[in-house]
Amino acid sequence: MVILKSMSGVHFKQRVWKLSTPSSTYDCAIHIFHESLLVEYGEPVEVNCSITTKPTHFKLGWETTFNPIETSEETSLVWSVSSLTRWEVNTENLFCYLSALVEGGNITQCKKTIQLTLYKRPDSVMIHSESDVWSEGELRNLTCEIKNVGPVCNLTVQWTRVDQNRTRTVINSSDVTISGNLGEGNVTDTLEVSAGRDEDGVQYQCAALLNLNLLEQLQVGVSQLLTISVHYRPTITQPSSGSVSITKGDTLMVNCEAHGNPDPQYTWTRSSSTITNSSLLNISNVRSEHQGEYTCMASNSEGSASVKVTVNVTEDTLPIMASCVVVAVALLIAGLCTWFWKNYRHKQITSS
Repeated sequence: MVILKSMSGVHFKQRVWKLSTPSSTYDCAIHIFHESLLVEYGEPVEVNCSITTKPTHFKLGWETTFNPIETSEETSLVWSVSSLTRWEVNTENLFCYLSALVEGGNITQCKKTIQLTLYKRPDSVMIHSESDVWSEGELRNLTCEIKNVGPVCNLTVQWTRVDQNRTRTVINSSDVTISGNLGEGNVTDTLEVSAGRDEDGVQYQCAALLNLNLLEQLQVGVSQLLTISVHYRPTITQPSSGSVSITKGDTLMVNCEAHGNPDPQYTWTRSSSTITNSSLLNISNVRSEHQGEYTCMASNSEGSASVKVTVNVTEDTLPIMASCVVVAVALLIAGLCTWFWKNYRHKQITSS
């Protein structure tokens, strides 16, 4: 008895078989329903292998490092695992083989390989900042931590920035640290951000992406949104430096506004004396002594800004003009009366 061993490890026991290359007249067609499979960690998997014709003597089987099976009776064979957790399936060849005795006592052999990819979603994806509050001009790090994801060597991190106008910007990973084996592990990525006032209120988010053979990228986890708070010194938006004219007796109102984080506190001063701790300078019944230079200061924990306003007090010319008009009218009436009286007297003297 001669024992012949096929490439898949299958043994045939026959007296007269001779090992040869596959016969050109024999259709060694293997059909696999799925030629590639993407399986999530812990999920079941089934793959069916079948042949179109049934040779007289054959072996049909699945070659794997675990759960190998074969048949010499059936024309289809299902390889299955109730819960796939073995990462070696990503690197080994999983194939269905057929070894058959053909005419002439030769053995023909063929196989079809399936691309099986196992992946695992992370237990958690978390984003955090090294500080809750940033100050303008600082460089700060955001850290994305991804726990128990696989295959860890195929993972990349993607950052998303959402500004105050809800505009989204995608940033690729920059400084990835991987701990683990070829299967699952942990990934940490750091993003450096310059703390400008345009970062105040901006939201950041990180996502875990797996580069898998069957897909270009698969997002398997995303972090919560992290809102950045940046402290910056105030900038006064109004009033601009200049002068204000106010009529004597009227009410002076000048509002001071500034942008800053934290919200600024306001002080109006004149000649180093505080007039009010409000943003609004309000003086009723303005008099001549109110004329002069006033300073608004807006300040917070990051610094201060100031603006100077010159107040000019003018007299109300309307009463003076009215008095002049009254005097002028009175003089005109008096002149007319004098003229009329002289002419009237002259006529009387002439007539008499």
